Amino acid sequence: MGFEKVYITKQGALLAAKTLQGKKIIFDHAEIGSGALTGNAADKTALTTKVLECEISKVEITQDTQASVSFMFKNTDAPNAFNFREIGLFAIDPDTKNKILYAYTNAGNTAEYINNSIAEKIEKHIQINVVVDNASNVTITLDDTQIYVTEKELNDAISEAREFVGKNYGVRRKIVDNVLSKWERICDNIGLVANATKNGDEVQNDFDNIYPWSDIITYNYDTTNKKITAYYGEPGFKFDGSNGEVLTRIPEFWYKREVKGDYEYIYISDYNRAGYKHSREFSVGRYGISVDTDGKAHSYSGTIPAYNKTIAAFRTLATGVGDGFCQMDTRYFILQLLYLVEYADYNSQSKLGNGVSVQQNSAAILAESNVNRIVVASTNLCVGRTVSIGTEWGNMSIATERTVTKIEDYSNGSVNGKAVYFDGAKVNIAVGNYIFGIAQRTGDCDSLGMKSGCLLNDGYHSMIYRGIENIFGNLWTAVDGLNIKDYVAYICDDPTQYASDKFVAPYKAIGYTNLQTSDVYTSKLGYDEEHPEIALPIEANGSSGTGTCDYYWSSTGNRIAFVGGFLNVSTAGGLFSWALNYASSTANWAYGARLLKYQ
Repeated sequence: MGFEKVYITKQGALLAAKTLQGKKIIFDHAEIGSGALTGNAADKTALTTKVLECEISKVEITQDTQASVSFMFKNTDAPNAFNFREIGLFAIDPDTKNKILYAYTNAGNTAEYINNSIAEKIEKHIQINVVVDNASNVTITLDDTQIYVTEKELNDAISEAREFVGKNYGVRRKIVDNVLSKWERICDNIGLVANATKNGDEVQNDFDNIYPWSDIITYNYDTTNKKITAYYGEPGFKFDGSNGEVLTRIPEFWYKREVKGDYEYIYISDYNRAGYKHSREFSVGRYGISVDTDGKAHSYSGTIPAYNKTIAAFRTLATGVGDGFCQMDTRYFILQLLYLVEYADYNSQSKLGNGVSVQQNSAAILAESNVNRIVVASTNLCVGRTVSIGTEWGNMSIATERTVTKIEDYSNGSVNGKAVYFDGAKVNIAVGNYIFGIAQRTGDCDSLGMKSGCLLNDGYHSMIYRGIENIFGNLWTAVDGLNIKDYVAYICDDPTQYASDKFVAPYKAIGYTNLQTSDVYTSKLGYDEEHPEIALPIEANGSSGTGTCDYYWSSTGNRIAFVGGFLNVSTAGGLFSWALNYASSTANWAYGARLLKYQ
């Protein structure tokens, strides 16, 4: 909040002069606003955009010519979220009894965004010193040191300050003659343990109580009123979208990635350190983007993630959610850093679970008409699986987005196998038709809350990393703000300027060339001093258990980026699996997207 200068209005100066006549100034109230300042502040007679009115809580005479005026406002009193940009102090003219704007200040572009969420209560107590010398020399100051908080907030802050000494968590990995996936824990990371559940049971993870990981949390967000409605664990929180979009907040922190000698280092700090970069707070969809009957992008539990859309179509859907929204962008690399410092191993499938990575499909061995089942020789499908049916794997001409309701043995004397039942309208099945798994419905990991891992580690069920379900697997996730031209990555840091196949400003080339070999397991990621977080493959000496443990696809020409793998990549998928071989026109059933809120 940057209220650098406070102005006495012309009306205020005339009123102040009356104190020399022995007349008393009565400060009536203060007002908080969000409007911009145009013209001269001294000419103001009212706030540009009033948001709320505040009662004066105390007026105290501190010196012969000085008084202290205090007031308070609560964010929950505001009708909507707003930018705290204006403050006005009103006094009563002793002659006319009119309320006049005595003093005014405007924070301009440094205004603080105030969310009016009941789940994120804010109280601001403001104290203003009023000094009256004479009619031509009246000043009023608003000092940052005079802005104070409630007694409880102060005590909490003191307690936190006593405990806070600043931590720096690091990992390092030898990058010369080394293909091991493990990293070495260094600095405050030494001795820490990070485990993820594979069956829902409790496991030890020291990072659950370490910032910033401890402050990663899922919440509901009302896109109409632009406010948080509830955090996970609070009354009213819902996974199903009935209380708003389901997003996961990544708090601010500071990081450093560097290559020195034979080693690569990654650090995450809970405070600003020399040479570190600031990762500002952002939020991502807990689930992949789905499209409801309203035609808009959502992040809800119980939905089938959207597919068969180009990256441009997903971009339009994401920005249509509201100001400050886009689809997943290069902040994905920030999530990779958080994971690596926590788990100290590239093998994300081994640490978190395989995710939805193994294809489930079977061919019909019996022709039937007007049925809700398909008889197959055998199947690895499971009840609850989302499926489609077509003439071959990937073809959805017979039925799509159905759910398996039952699987039972089948025999008619000549045909023996399994009968797979599904919901929806009845269909005609021919011998050789395929039933196959498509993108899993969201919400498979809801019962895990903020835990990482999975409930079933069989390759058919979802995994979650700190409130981000299917961060890999299920569907490839589009990464915006990242374009590839002949193996060179170009990045943009302004979501409002994202565009495919663009390689000029505001897009900038990364200072290394990506690996030019395709269909390989990678072992080393590139490093650019100016953009150290942008880590794309540059070496291919890995396997499913060495190097990055993930696969890489690439091609010459203009390309876009997908990450994480999908439901048919098996061990090739993971947090570091990249598909940089598709054009911007790509749209098929293997590719999806995820919401991102950057402000």
